[in-house]
Amino acid sequence: MESGSLQLNGISWTVFRMGETTWLLQPNAERRLLDVIHQAAFLLEFSEIQGLTDVIPAYESLTVIFNSSDINVKEVLSDLETKNIESELNSKTHEIKVCYELGMDWKEMETKTGLTKEEITFIHSSREYSIAMMGFLPGFIFLDGLDDRISVSRKENPRTKIPAGSVGIGGNQTGIYSLESPGGWQIIGRSPSSFFDITSEPPTKFRPGDKVKFVRITKAEFETQENRNG
Repeated sequence: MESGSLQLNGISWTVFRMGETTWLLQPNAERRLLDVIHQAAFLLEFSEIQGLTDVIPAYESLTVIFNSSDINVKEVLSDLETKNIESELNSKTHEIKVCYELGMDWKEMETKTGLTKEEITFIHSSREYSIAMMGFLPGFIFLDGLDDRISVSRKENPRTKIPAGSVGIGGNQTGIYSLESPGGWQIIGRSPSSFFDITSEPPTKFRPGDKVKFVRITKAEFETQENRNG
């Protein structure tokens, strides 16, 4: 149910109440929505707003959760409209090692793109990506910036088990499976790195707005690092 609008970080946002303590904010902006959303998310997280318990950025919206239903979200957040923060000041660039030899869907990728495995690997590893959001399982990384030439639809029959660290393509997105799970993305490689550890604080070092560069490694290098991690 729509609940009005507010000004946040110099941008007008449409506000929807999603529950007693949860609000969904959608920016009304002409520039790239992801940049607007990530900048606002950083601003909220670093402003130490009393009662704010979580900030969840997505591709086209920002969800904020408070610890009380008595908080007037429009008044609280509009107080921040004169502040400005650039996401680049807070974002990190992560180099993630990937063994493309461990891809499980190369035949399908080559058939659907008309490109060779080597061409796809080169295109995928030559881009810098932005972490758009985290989901659908803890630590899963959705990346924005995939080259249209290697955009491929998800599998018609999803797998029941995909190894942790698998790098896949689903439509116009690429992403990383943080944990072993079912999934339907086209798997083109696997990283020996850890992307989610419940015993760590925080459990993941990645956050929306960060940048990612993939670095190609051999199967032998993958096995060596995996053994070290184990």
